[in-house]
Amino acid sequence: MNWDALGAIGELVGAAAVVLTLAYLAKQIAQTNRVANSANIREVEQQYLDLYKLIASDPIFTELVTRLRDPEYRPGSDIDEERLRNFVKIVGTIWFSTQVAYDRGQIDEDTFQIYRDDVKVKLAEWPAIKPYVKNFVESYPSTGHLAIFTPLSN
Repeated sequence: MNWDALGAIGELVGAAAVVLTLAYLAKQIAQTNRVANSANIREVEQQYLDLYKLIASDPIFTELVTRLRDPEYRPGSDIDEERLRNFVKIVGTIWFSTQVAYDRGQIDEDTFQIYRDDVKVKLAEWPAIKPYVKNFVESYPSTGHLAIFTPLSN
């Protein structure tokens, strides 16, 4: 064999190694993205879990959520009003952070739709909260157009 043939074989082996390396890196990047998306979904789920733990473990919030089921409910005192407004901030912030995660590609369309449906469910389950959520969204004008809040317009 001559040196030209050995050089050609070396280039062929080098090219094959580059292709294999790129394929391996693509696989690793895809896996890293799946892990990151899973972590983001867990983060959103943790926010919901923390909310439900608050409702289940704090009698004041359990009572508040129970009262929110009545469409005619209005807070009876300034303290109750403040508690309700802060509860709405908690819920609204969870919904907003879900929208942000979706917009950044951190959660997929199907997962986002589940949480968007949750907004609709919560507004139906807690009808007295709807005007407060609308006020929360209107307080932040840049959030009104977000898809997560479209159930408010129904």
